[in-house]
Amino acid sequence: MKNLTYIVVLLAVALAACTNDNGEIGNYRYRTDMHTQPSFKKLEDPLPPVKNTVPVSGIEAPLRDSASAARLLNPVKWTPENADSSKFLYETHCSPCHGLSAKGDGPVAAKFQQPPDLTTDKYKRIPDGYIYYVIRNGKLIMPSYYESVKSHERWLIVNHLRTLQK
Repeated sequence: MKNLTYIVVLLAVALAACTNDNGEIGNYRYRTDMHTQPSFKKLEDPLPPVKNTVPVSGIEAPLRDSASAARLLNPVKWTPENADSSKFLYETHCSPCHGLSAKGDGPVAAKFQQPPDLTTDKYKRIPDGYIYYVIRNGKLIMPSYYESVKSHERWLIVNHLRTLQK
């Protein structure tokens, strides 16, 4: 009889080990795994803003089209103090496709469609507001950076692009 009890207990343990254990018994969580932890994506804000609240920096003005955006003036002037931030933002968000020198020779361009050379005379004549608009809304194969690059940062990227065009 004693052997039969051991066999039944051993069989129950073996069967329990074969089940899909999610680490929970009722509402009690007894095991946590790394893949089920709360984590955030790169550049993601850990707490989303409350719906219908106004950010401290104010509401970004809506842009109807690229023509109205072209009339925008860059409120962020280039200074040696913000040059490092401008370069960092460009290298983080733009250089994978456009390359470090904005010639369209980034590492992604070799495996995808090559973006234009932004140092040509055509792009030197384009207003800052239009470049801001394209960064914000995207164009053709370029995605929108509306959510990942803030308004002030977009103007900094425009400033760095202008330094690369010189």
